[in-house]
Amino acid sequence: MPARNFMTIGAVIALLALPAEAAAPARTAPAWTVDKSQSRLGFTGTYDGTPFTGQFGAWDARILFDPADLGASMADVTIETGSASTGDPDHDEHLPGPSWFSVKVFPQASFRTESISATGPDAYVAQGALTIRGVTQPVSLPFTLAIAGDIATMSGKLTLDRTAFGLGAGAYGGGDMVAPEVTVNVELTARREG
Repeated sequence: MPARNFMTIGAVIALLALPAEAAAPARTAPAWTVDKSQSRLGFTGTYDGTPFTGQFGAWDARILFDPADLGASMADVTIETGSASTGDPDHDEHLPGPSWFSVKVFPQASFRTESISATGPDAYVAQGALTIRGVTQPVSLPFTLAIAGDIATMSGKLTLDRTAFGLGAGAYGGGDMVAPEVTVNVELTARREG
C-alpha cells in the first residue's frame, strides 16, 4: 500500500475517534445540598487566656462527593466574613474592622479542596486552599462523614495560625491578648440532589 494512502487512512481513523472521545461523559460525583438549619461553621479562639466561640452566619458550599470515587469529589465553600459573630459585643465590634477580617476590602473568605482521601471507615482528609484577607494557605481538614440514604452528616475540625492570614494586626498581632491558634469547626448535614 502506498505510504500516502496509509497516512490518509490513519488520519481518517483518528478523526473518526474524536467524536467518541468528546461524547464520553465527564466523571462527576453526586451533588449535595447543605441544610443550613442543621449545619454550623464555627470557630474557637482564646482571648486573655479565656476560650471563646463564634460562627459565621452566612456561607455557601458546593459539594460533590462519592466515597467510591474520591477523585471526582470536591467542595467549594464561600464565607461572608462580615457574618462572623461571637455573641460578645466587645469581640464582635472589632471583627469586621481592618485589624481582623477587614470586610470592606475582603468581604469573602473561601476554602476549595484540591484532593480528598480516605483515612479510615467514614473518615477522610480534605487537602485544600484556604483564603482569608486575600492570603491563600494550604490546609488539611480531617473529617468524618456518614451517609444514610440521601442524607449525609459531616463533622470536621482544623487548627490554623490566624497571623498567617493577617488576622489580628497591630496590637493583636503578638499573641499576648489573642492566641494565634484558632480552631475551625464544621458540622454539616446535606441531602443528595436528584
